[in-house]
Amino acid sequence: MENFNLDDLKNDFENFQKCSIKESSEEEIYEGDYITILKEEMLTPAKCGVYFSRFDLKAIADLYGESIMVRERRRMLTDILKAVFTKEDMKRLFDIINDTIKHKTDIYKELAANFPSSKEIFEDMINKSKNFQKILSKILKDFKGIEAVK
Repeated sequence: MENFNLDDLKNDFENFQKCSIKESSEEEIYEGDYITILKEEMLTPAKCGVYFSRFDLKAIADLYGESIMVRERRRMLTDILKAVFTKEDMKRLFDIINDTIKHKTDIYKELAANFPSSKEIFEDMINKSKNFQKILSKILKDFKGIEAVK
């Protein structure tokens, strides 16, 4: 077991700052682990503009051809992503997600037309969903696939 300095731990704790939710912009597309990015972005309606319910995730999995249990949304998304091995798989999954987003934003557009005083709110959600779709495109572009474990 390694020895560690309690003073360092105390300093780290004192310097700890809580993370705040930041909206993603076109220029701010994240680099890194795509699973973490998807969980942070897709499952946070304040970031992606739409709410993906358990039912939505189950429907996405069914359309993708995977059978998953209904449980916590993060685990459901992880279960779906476990079936993605190639860039073609990822593209097919993202096409299904984009179709779901389109369906939800079409509803937002209809609501904005019927309730003009709320138009600004729905336009903001639609813009966030477009930014999320750009993140999906960036992930797909960078995705190289997963090698099979032998």
